[in-house]
Amino acid sequence: MHTKALKITTIYKELAMLPDEKLDEVKDFIDFIGYKFAAKKKHVVKLKGIWAGKGFEKISNLDTELKSIKKELAGSILKKKT
Repeated sequence: MHTKALKITTIYKELAMLPDEKLDEVKDFIDFIGYKFAAKKKHVVKLKGIWAGKGFEKISNLDTELKSIKKELAGSILKKKT
């Protein structure tokens, strides 16, 4: 099996041997393949900053508050009768 670099080199050499009028066809084909590949890519959604401006910046020590809430929640769950 060829490595990617070897394949690219082989394609490059073969392209150099094509007549000029055929290079446009090759370019169109490469664009088509690129378009199909790009269409299959999934859109990545970034969630960074979604909580900005929601009031959390007013909490002076967020980590301590979160730990306190977790402890309180765990205690209430353990006290709950099934």
